[in-house]
Amino acid sequence: MIHFENELNAEQVAIVKNASGPCLVLAGAGSGKTRTICYRVAYLLEQGVAPKEMLLVTFTNKAAKEMTERIQQMTQGEIRLPWSGTFHSIACKILKQYAPLLGYSNAFTILDSGDSVDLIKQCIKLEGVDTKQRRFPSARVVLSLISFAKNAQKTIEEVLDDKYPKWLDFTDTILRIAQEYEKRKRLANAMDFDDLLTNMLALLVSSPSVKERFAHQFTHVMVDEYQDTNRVQAAIISLLSSRHNNLLVVGDDAQSIYSFRAANIANILDFEKTYNTAQIFKLETNQLAPIKSPIILGNSY
Repeated sequence: MIHFENELNAEQVAIVKNASGPCLVLAGAGSGKTRTICYRVAYLLEQGVAPKEMLLVTFTNKAAKEMTERIQQMTQGEIRLPWSGTFHSIACKILKQYAPLLGYSNAFTILDSGDSVDLIKQCIKLEGVDTKQRRFPSARVVLSLISFAKNAQKTIEEVLDDKYPKWLDFTDTILRIAQEYEKRKRLANAMDFDDLLTNMLALLVSSPSVKERFAHQFTHVMVDEYQDTNRVQAAIISLLSSRHNNLLVVGDDAQSIYSFRAANIANILDFEKTYNTAQIFKLETNQLAPIKSPIILGNSY
């Protein structure tokens, strides 16, 4: 058994033991938010929650690895969380099972950013645009524009008007390039990183049985760096936590580093409006003490 009061401060213990239902944790830098999430996982394990019932979502592979290693240390290597990872890795894992429902095969490929830029270049060339003679955005900028529109759930026209007004004259051309890009990905049975998220949301919305399967399975959903989520990611999390309503999100309402990916700070600022029974916790004490006691697990693990 972990003696939580000996290893955490009062703010952290309150979250670890009492964060049921929708919960927002406001945590500044150095306040031990990752530590708190890991101890919350440990507490749930001690309460008999199965690893497969927990969805733990982070933003980067580095953060996911750090949490996994901490939990492995706390459980002496006995526990593996099968549903811990980045938004994109979780989406890919689910889509690999259900892609045919969206018209893809299960063996779809994933385009990295370089592949996507190359494909956009082909689409620009097909459109007959002479980028040397015209003040036309580069393939990388066109891809960024398309990506922002998807993640913000806006039209390309809206994104051009808001962020790239100097290219409004090329709206029709960029629309055709975007359409050709989508067409070619489909023909190649391929998704880019943005498709992993938008297709995941489309799957959950269009297939109630799939949504219900995972919403029922995930009794506890935890999200790190919630201030960096966009509208698509917030909608996915809302659907996956809709059955048990145990949603713990951690973030810093004063910081968002992924505005270029359409991060929507309103997700954290309006959390209490979205989840009207939400509890609000704050981590304000800097604590970087090492993990001490391992979990003593029962035979079920």
